Amino acid sequence: MKRVWAIIGKITQWLAVIAIAFLGGWITGRIVGVSPIDVFISGVSNADARLLTPGERRQQAAIFWDVWDLVEGNFYRPEIIDRKRMIYGAIRGMLATLDDPYTFFQEPEEAQQNRESMEGRYEGIGAYLRVENGMIMIDRPIPNSPAMQAGLQSGDIILAVDDQPLAELIAGLNERDASSRAISLIRGPAGTVVRLTIRRPAEDRVFTVAITRAAIPIITVNSALLADGIAYIQITEFKATTTELLDNAIAELRPQRPRAIVLDLRNNSGGFLTTAQEVLGRFYDGIALYEEERGGVQKELRTITAAPDRRLFDIPMVVLVNGGSASAAEVVAVALRDQRLDTVLLGERTFGKGSVQNIYTLRDGSSVRITIARWLTPSGEAINGVGITPQHVVPASNDPEYAAPCVPDRIEEQNCADAQLYWALRLLREGTAPPPPPTETVTAP
Repeated sequence: MKRVWAIIGKITQWLAVIAIAFLGGWITGRIVGVSPIDVFISGVSNADARLLTPGERRQQAAIFWDVWDLVEGNFYRPEIIDRKRMIYGAIRGMLATLDDPYTFFQEPEEAQQNRESMEGRYEGIGAYLRVENGMIMIDRPIPNSPAMQAGLQSGDIILAVDDQPLAELIAGLNERDASSRAISLIRGPAGTVVRLTIRRPAEDRVFTVAITRAAIPIITVNSALLADGIAYIQITEFKATTTELLDNAIAELRPQRPRAIVLDLRNNSGGFLTTAQEVLGRFYDGIALYEEERGGVQKELRTITAAPDRRLFDIPMVVLVNGGSASAAEVVAVALRDQRLDTVLLGERTFGKGSVQNIYTLRDGSSVRITIARWLTPSGEAINGVGITPQHVVPASNDPEYAAPCVPDRIEEQNCADAQLYWALRLLREGTAPPPPPTETVTAP
């Protein structure tokens, strides 16, 4: 029995020595900035996350978790590490390796703003913002919105929201993140009040205004019947509500029997592909585009037709485009050119976005936008990175010689000169095509 107790005593002594040595190593490690026990604890605490990694990718992902454990166990920082920020950063880094500017991640706040915008309505004050020299400015208030009723003007600088100085909140952010942060503070449920501190440089004064938020519809379609029976239709984006707005516009125009159409897609950055198919279905019936998916599989997508009283088929049309016409706007423009009789494009070469993205909402409200296919024109042309060159190239100009009607989005202006609209109307009224732009010549030295 004494022998057993002696053995137990020896084992206890050895365990004590090991524990003291380990503790000494840990203390030394803490002093020099290396903490093996912290790394071990971090590894144990992250075991569940490791097991969630699919088996076939677990070995590849092991190095990620190794670095994660090293950071949690060793990184010196007075405040607690923001794990969510680390995860979001890792996601962004992963997507960046795909070298595709249209595949990207959005944090919950920005993702929610994007969802509201694409639905065609949101709750807020009704003003477009821009970032200039590190300041948040009113680009323009939306007509009849709370912002306009409160007297906000283009160029007003927003100094604070509910007494929170914006400069401090957006310091160090890029323009997109700064704008997103400001929007998140200004938007809110309809019926609630937001206080904005405004500096108006034109009047050299600072004032505070209380604005009651409201539901703001995003108007993406403007229309009017111009002289000589020419219908003018402007589509600014392809949102969830755009088709309904276009149907309403056509319902007003059809009884006036328009003899030609100007479809203005300038500075239209795109939107939902389904909406583009629906818009096309108001002007012709047929192929809208082809999608080329993984593995080279091509899928034909057709127009989505409308009721007969919501169509404007078989009427001469000029489509206005420029470098701001992108994505779904390019789908519509080139499909009309390829598939519809008496339809020409006029303006400047388009942006050249020839890919299709799906938006996936993640479990915490964030989202990831992933390119799933590229699209081809009905004639099989790929435009990604190239754009569409219109049949009639007309540079933008507001010289007085190009006097044009003040269409709805410029109705309050005195001088509405617009070279591209001017030539579109002349082409439809008189059949007079614009002169080709001057060809640049290079003189040898």
